[in-house]
Amino acid sequence: MATDNAQPRIEPLTVEKWAPEVRAVWTADSLKGNEDKLPAHLTQLPDTLNLTRILAHHPELAVALYPLSTLVNAGLLSPRDRELVTLRVALRGGSGYLWSHHYETAQAVGVTEAEVLRTADDPSAADWSPHEAALITAADEICDASVIGPATWKELRRTYDEARILQLLALVGTYRFLATVLNTAGAALDEWRPERPLPSLTVPTEQRPAR
Repeated sequence: MATDNAQPRIEPLTVEKWAPEVRAVWTADSLKGNEDKLPAHLTQLPDTLNLTRILAHHPELAVALYPLSTLVNAGLLSPRDRELVTLRVALRGGSGYLWSHHYETAQAVGVTEAEVLRTADDPSAADWSPHEAALITAADEICDASVIGPATWKELRRTYDEARILQLLALVGTYRFLATVLNTAGAALDEWRPERPLPSLTVPTEQRPAR
């Protein structure tokens, strides 16, 4: 979801204008290698992401966000689970930026292109395992009501312990925040990333879980 097709509301900063602490954190992060098994030409360098260049306007926030971002993109959830949830949150947030990035990232960790596109469908009607349908439904419920509903909770607890549930909540919350930043800032997609149009989203009619 873009604000319009004009100039961004928050202009991305070039690395030369970053605070030293932002440069130090991001440079260290860029040298970790391909943890998600991305192709070498997609390895993220310090001045690659417009998202990072926008966050650099607030050095304290940018520095504080990196440990959380690193945690939710590694940690306890499988890469497949993580990407299915992230794709759904990108769709719910109307973020073409996140969708285009994770369209590729998800396939790099084994999600098929058909499955990527299927994350736009009603999870109860799509061909997911019960666990995966619950993950996508949980993303919807958190986006709608900031709570996982009883039926979804029961299904997730078959496979997730308390720590994984908390990591799921952190993952959804982090990407909801990033979608809000990107949409509000009017961030353009990075030039090296192919643009993937947002597909039509199907949300179940009963989406607000009982508390």
